[in-house]
Amino acid sequence: MLISNQNFYVIKEAILTSEQGNLTLGEAAKAKVYRVFTNDAGQILLDPIDIEQIPLEQRWLWQNPEALGMVLRGIEQAARGEVHDLGSFAQYADLEIDD
Repeated sequence: MLISNQNFYVIKEAILTSEQGNLTLGEAAKAKVYRVFTNDAGQILLDPIDIEQIPLEQRWLWQNPEALGMVLRGIEQAARGEVHDLGSFAQYADLEIDD
């Protein structure tokens, strides 16, 4: 990670997260895509990225808020251990798939 500018300033003194861990940052963060970093102190850095830098085969997800929300919820659920083991899918490994 490269921090291109050290001139940070406060945009909100204090905000609370929702039950889902969401933050509302307002106009400063409106309609942007971010990489999110954290450190051992619990500080979070949002790094805006150009959506054109996202590989084409992944870009659709970032442009679909509903699908992205489902993926992020799944990641959060997995982190909390809320998973269901469906067993092995090895039996399907050799199946030919029609395009």
